[in-house]
Amino acid sequence: MSITAIVLSAQPYTPTFVGIEVLTHRSIIRNAAELQAARYAAVARVRTSHFFFLDDDDELLADHVATLDQCVAADQALAYTDELIRYVDGTEKTTARQAYSQAAHRADPMLVHHLALCRTAEALDAIKRVPRGHFCPELLLYWELAKAGAAYVPAVGYVWNKGHGMHTWPLTAISQVRSALWCKEHP
Repeated sequence: MSITAIVLSAQPYTPTFVGIEVLTHRSIIRNAAELQAARYAAVARVRTSHFFFLDDDDELLADHVATLDQCVAADQALAYTDELIRYVDGTEKTTARQAYSQAAHRADPMLVHHLALCRTAEALDAIKRVPRGHFCPELLLYWELAKAGAAYVPAVGYVWNKGHGMHTWPLTAISQVRSALWCKEHP
């Protein structure tokens, strides 16, 4: 398997995972523009055929290799899965996505979230076409990348430890709205 997990972290990141390379991009993020710049700079450093973003406070399930194999087998520029959300109080919920269509993605900008496996070459091209600034980098990238082909893989390989982090920042919500509007204007 030729896959990289991109981790942005202000601190050293030492976890390793079977079957994937970990690329740690050391950065301090204060706003959406810095997040976008860091995410896209990290993609430029990927040397494998595929990558996905892994937040430094999240986890992969033990069977992540099987899930990633399914994503690669989908043979699309973008393959995405369901995710397990773990809340601070210990409760868990699995999100069930749906098959990809631009209409479904437009209606639900978070249709493609964690785990989204991207083919590196197509992602680098997609990044060239999206605006820079206070935008949600993943939303723009996944929207543009899906134009080259997207597949839903009904499996869970990612654990989102939700409770704190950038998703709680008001500027993150604003960047998501700005990104969703841009996507609607660029079918």
